[in-house]
This record gives sequence, structure tokens and C-alpha cells, in this order.
Amino acid sequence: MQVDLNRVIEQVSKEKGIDKTIVINAVEEMMHSAARRTFGPDRNIESRFNPELGEIELFEIKTVVDKVANAAAEADVTEARAKYDPEAEVGDEILIKLDTATMGRIAAQAAKQNLIQHIRDAERKQIFNEFKDRKQEVVSGIVQRFERKNMIVNLGRTEAILPEKEQIPHERYRQGDRIRALI
Repeated sequence: MQVDLNRVIEQVSKEKGIDKTIVINAVEEMMHSAARRTFGPDRNIESRFNPELGEIELFEIKTVVDKVANAAAEADVTEARAKYDPEAEVGDEILIKLDTATMGRIAAQAAKQNLIQHIRDAERKQIFNEFKDRKQEVVSGIVQRFERKNMIVNLGRTEAILPEKEQIPHERYRQGDRIRALI
């Protein structure tokens, strides 16, 4: 089953309110880490998102040399001309496309965790940037729950903590109450 990555990226960016380029960078980073786990950390691997195909392409970068000293990072001139680029010269870098189907389940799971972490970080950063300029502003929210006398208030896209010392003394709040507070 081929997944159209364009549609998934578009949906995640709309749902989380994150810029598409951040999601694309996270997906590229995810595939890069999975490729390094699968193919080995000594290989020079690059990942790029191809919007026309709607997939991530993995490339191994090798330098064309006369005599190969490091097989993981270098390719012989005759081999490079025969297999990859007929116009390859010494000192050129060639891109060799890697097959993503060979990556295993463990690498895919690690890549998924990496992607989720990137998206959470981007979402957290965006919410912080949204509220950092709203200092000394009165906002309204709904009391969600209480944790050790601290009130958790839902502000829409995020939750805020109203510590006990900043609550009005002898005022009783219940879950679901609408309150106004100062950021």
C-alpha cells in the first residue's frame, strides 16, 4: 500500500498548525535516522522529500577517486562511469539512490518516534511563541482539573496552570467553570 506523503504532510500541518516545511524537515530527518540505522553510520546518506512523487528519496553520496581508500565514501572512476554517471570525473560527488524497502521494522519504529518528537517540539515552540507576546493579557478558559491544589485551565489549543497562591482565597472552583485569568 503506497501512502501519498504529500497528503499526510498537508493533513499533519493543518491539524497541528505547523508550517509544512517543518513537517517535511521532520520526515526527512526521520528517514535519515532510519537509513543510518539500517545501512550503517559510516555511510554518507542524504534524504530528500520529492513532492512530485510524494515520497522520501534516500541517496548515498560517494566521491569519485582514482584509487579507493574508503569503500563506504569513495567510488572508483571506472565503476562510477559504468554504473552511475558516464561523465563522472575525479573529485565529483555522485548520488546513489538507496532502496527504502530494505529498511526493517525496528528502523521504522525508531523513525516514527523521531518524527513524533519533532512534531511535538515544533507544536510546543509554536504555542510558546503564540503566548509569549500575550503577557499581562486577560484570557478566559475552562477549569479542566486540579492537581495538588493547582488548577489546570483549558485555553483552547493548550492548557495553563493556575497555582494555588495565584487563586483568589476562599473562592471555590469546580470542573467546567469558566474563569478569566491574567497571563
